[in-house]
Amino acid sequence: MRSLDPNDIRKFKHIIDNNKTFFLTLHTGPDADAAGSMLVVYEYLKSLKKTVYLYSVDSLPENLHILPHYKSIKNSLIKKEFDVAIFFECSTPDRAGININDFKFKRIINIDHHRTAERYGDVNILNFDSPSTAEMIWNIFKHLKIKITKNMAVLLYSGIITDTGKFHYSQTTPETHIIAAELLKYKFNFTKINDNFFLSSTYQSLKLLGRALESLKIKDGIAFMNLTQNDFKEFDASFEHSESIVNYPMMIDEVKVSVFIKEDEKKFTVTFRSKPKINVSNVALAFNGGGHKNASGFKISKEKITYDELKRSILTEIKKEIK
Repeated sequence: MRSLDPNDIRKFKHIIDNNKTFFLTLHTGPDADAAGSMLVVYEYLKSLKKTVYLYSVDSLPENLHILPHYKSIKNSLIKKEFDVAIFFECSTPDRAGININDFKFKRIINIDHHRTAERYGDVNILNFDSPSTAEMIWNIFKHLKIKITKNMAVLLYSGIITDTGKFHYSQTTPETHIIAAELLKYKFNFTKINDNFFLSSTYQSLKLLGRALESLKIKDGIAFMNLTQNDFKEFDASFEHSESIVNYPMMIDEVKVSVFIKEDEKKFTVTFRSKPKINVSNVALAFNGGGHKNASGFKISKEKITYDELKRSILTEIKKEIK
């Protein structure tokens, strides 16, 4: 088990065993790793007859509708008092899009694998070397000898393959492949899951991809693309239709960093991808964002900065990392 503290795992189990009501949430713009990990813990808690409320401030994108239990995730809050809150991939509580001061939690559990994670929980299960939170959940369950169900296997596999980019990203290890092989023993349709995340698309996604590629500019190994709010309106599209666009410039040999900026009425959302030696999580952190070494991002209000100012500031921070 990769650097998880057994004491933290024991505390995790103690809190679960000795409490009844649970609030589970994840970061804004939910992905398969955070959602899958949360839903695995949800199924486990329900098997223990716990009362569980799943919350996401953002609606789940369509490609996550393949996940078991996804309909149990709510986008509205009915109550704000629980025995325990568990945050998945939230470097800080406000990363979940909520104000923690509005809630009453007796205990907080923080589970994350991003280097920007803060230790705000009563229990902080953090592993910055893990390629996914799903892999961490697998290791927690194995340590506690918790039975993995077929649904759990689907959820964990989905988190692992998406957060490793089909085992492509540099944090992938032999252990990651071994865990995936163990999950395949549950005989779910892994081809369907891979197709869902990596081969399926929509009209809106393809039109946005074309528009973004038209905006592509490359200089000194840094690729910039953008989509305006009018682009999204023209194709009746949402941000979820543009999730994978940032990856395309990385196919070009000369590109060291890919920057993708998209806007809505109130903010700019910026995502980064980079070659292994360049740490774009430091770039995101400069703008109060975060993420992985080679995949990160941030959001910033349009009231604070113009597009041109934002682009210049990003370029300055990237050049620091390249040097």
